[in-house]
Amino acid sequence: MSHVPNSTEEIVKNYLAARSMVTSLKAFDQECSSAKDANYQVDRCIDEMTEAIDKHDVDTLCAMWESWNARVFHSLDAEGIKQAQGYEASAYRLFLVRCVQKKNITKCNEFFRKMSSLTLNNPQWTDWFAFPYNHHAKDTEPFRKYFDKTWIEIYYVSLHNFLSTSLATVSPSVIGTIVEGIARDPLGSDHVDFDEELIDDFAMLSTSQTWPLQTISADVAEISDKLKEVFSLNRLNVQPVFAY
Repeated sequence: MSHVPNSTEEIVKNYLAARSMVTSLKAFDQECSSAKDANYQVDRCIDEMTEAIDKHDVDTLCAMWESWNARVFHSLDAEGIKQAQGYEASAYRLFLVRCVQKKNITKCNEFFRKMSSLTLNNPQWTDWFAFPYNHHAKDTEPFRKYFDKTWIEIYYVSLHNFLSTSLATVSPSVIGTIVEGIARDPLGSDHVDFDEELIDDFAMLSTSQTWPLQTISADVAEISDKLKEVFSLNRLNVQPVFAY
C-alpha cells in the first residue's frame, strides 16, 4: 500500500522533491526545523520565567518581559498588545505572591521601586501596594486567584500558547516567502519552477479524496489561492501585498 501523507508539511515536501526544487525544499526543511526549535525556545523561556519567580529574581523577570515586548509583542495589533500586557502583569503578581509566601517583603519593595513606571498612578496596581502587608490576601480579592494552583497552571499554558502564536506572526513561513518572491520577481531563477501546472497541482491536492484530513485540504487550498492571486496580479503588473 502506498504511503499517504498525514500532514501539510509532508505534502509540500513531497511535491517540492518531485519537482526537483532543491533550493525551495532545503529552505522549507530549515523552516520546519526552526518551528520545532521555536517551540523548544518557548518552553525554555517559560522555564526561565518560573525559575526567576521562584528565586525572587526581579531583575531577570523584568528583563525577560522587556525583551519579549521589544522583540515579539511590539509587532502585534492593539488587541494582541493588550493581551501581552495582561500576561506581563500577571507574571509580576505571581512574583509578589511567591515573595509573600516566602516572607521576603524586601523583594516586594524592590519590585515596586524597579517597576514604578508601571505601577505608580495605575488603578490596576493600587491594591497591590498593600498586598505584602495583607495577612489575609489569599482569601481576598483581587489577590485570591494568584494563589490558586489551577489558575496558575492555566496561566502558564495560556502564556505558552500566546508566546508561540506571537512568535509565528513575526516569522513568515517559507511558503509565504516563496509566494512573495514570485510576486516581486516572477521570472527569477529561484522560482522558475512555480508555474501554472503547480497551481493546478495544488488545487487538485486540495480537492482530492485521497487525503484523510480536511485541514490538509484547507491549507493546500489556501496556498493554491495565494499562488493564483500572485500570477493574476503579475499579469496586470500590480505589486501585491500579503499579510502573514
